[in-house]
Amino acid sequence: MALTKAQILSADDSKLIEVEVPEWGGEVCLRVMSGTERDKFESEFVGDNKSVEMVRAKLVSKCLCDEDGKRIFSEEEIPELGEKSEAVLELLFHKCMKHNRF
Repeated sequence: MALTKAQILSADDSKLIEVEVPEWGGEVCLRVMSGTERDKFESEFVGDNKSVEMVRAKLVSKCLCDEDGKRIFSEEEIPELGEKSEAVLELLFHKCMKHNRF
């Protein structure tokens, strides 16, 4: 039997993963972005005069979340996150890419 619109819209398809970050002293949660969030993220890097500046911090900020799946970094805090270790951001960037099926 086919799913109804209500069943589709109420389905919890935003799975979380935990990633150990020894440099930060513990684990963090990463979430799957919504389709709209991913489209907006990708649109920042397409077309004329687009830049990949802070691409790691931008993606990581959109995926880092609390245990309820709520983002913990706002858009305004992305530069602050970008000042963290490149090695940690690179690790989390790749985990976000895999988790979001880029």
